[in-house]
Amino acid sequence: MKTKMIELRKITGDNIDEVIALEVEGNQKDFIETTNLRSFADAHMLNADGIPATPIAIYADEVVVGFLMYIYDTLDHESFENEVFYGEKCYFVWHIMIGESYQGKGYGKLAFEKMLMDIETRPHGEAKYVALFYHTSNVVAKALYASFGFVETGIIQDHSMLAIKNLDFNI
Repeated sequence: MKTKMIELRKITGDNIDEVIALEVEGNQKDFIETTNLRSFADAHMLNADGIPATPIAIYADEVVVGFLMYIYDTLDHESFENEVFYGEKCYFVWHIMIGESYQGKGYGKLAFEKMLMDIETRPHGEAKYVALFYHTSNVVAKALYASFGFVETGIIQDHSMLAIKNLDFNI
């Protein structure tokens, strides 16, 4: 069996059109709140600390198969006030998707694992957590994130569950 090679690469003028063209399957459109183009545009806005998001193209064998993005931010939303992570720095996974014709091949899991390995180096600064939201009816995402140690918080916003992973473990 051929080993899958996944690379995470910066989005540039050479690959932006390929990233923008990717779409998920029709039955998954409710799971993704924004298009890749909108997410990429949002990536260039700054968070409160002046740090932009990190948008990344997912490659498999030199072909763009997906897109992911995370940001270094503070977990300070008012709905988190009674949580132990309130006010803490975190890496927040803002967007992850695999294009329709590349799904079911393990690319998403491999890319997510590589992204977490990058986050574990704390590229933008110290943080205790990685956090993300996923649509409550997306059982595939729920299983994927749980397999990486993400725990549901019980906080639901716009039909999406907040899950969080503690980064205080072996790097």
